[in-house]
Amino acid sequence: MNILAVGAHPDDVELGCFGTLLDKRKNGHNVYAVALAPGAYGSVRWEDVEAVWSQARNALKEGKGAGDYILGKFPIGRLAHSWETVGFLDELIKKYAIDTLFTHHHGEAHQDHIATQRIATSAARRQVDRMWLWESVVYTHRNVHSFTPQIYVPVSRDAFEGKIKILEAYLAAGLLDSLEVDAQRHLGRYRGAEMHRDYAEAFEAVWEVHDG
Repeated sequence: MNILAVGAHPDDVELGCFGTLLDKRKNGHNVYAVALAPGAYGSVRWEDVEAVWSQARNALKEGKGAGDYILGKFPIGRLAHSWETVGFLDELIKKYAIDTLFTHHHGEAHQDHIATQRIATSAARRQVDRMWLWESVVYTHRNVHSFTPQIYVPVSRDAFEGKIKILEAYLAAGLLDSLEVDAQRHLGRYRGAEMHRDYAEAFEAVWEVHDG
């Protein structure tokens, strides 16, 4: 599999599907991530954001296959579903021969997250065989469009602990609230228990192509 996780900002991919990405990377799949609109968060300096993002990038570079975490070039808070943003993502999909794409759920409330989901759908429409939307413990459940778990991916203990380690680094930098990190711990255990596993991440499918 050639996987691309598309987030609006650094920390979005980590919240949404980082356990899955770490396991896929360990198992030899090619795993990439992109944050379309990186930038400073309120009083948090970009240098502090970048330091934690670098840790996440290094984690995705480890493993048997190829991997990277790319930064986009679009303004935070004003991300738009446009020719430029779709074209940027389309080039990444072509460059890495992406067949599997993960991104934000359409029910999230943040304007950049909503734009990212639309950008990803437009860019993936011709070439990607599998498009899944990840679950968010904050933004998804604040909107009238509820998340419906359809696909469960078991996450190993090592990968789940790796995800939480990165989230705790974002927490220490002031980017996340402690309740968000705690919610991720509980959500991973809850989705795992539903499938009789230790941990899992859930996704909602937009489409999936099966050959043969």
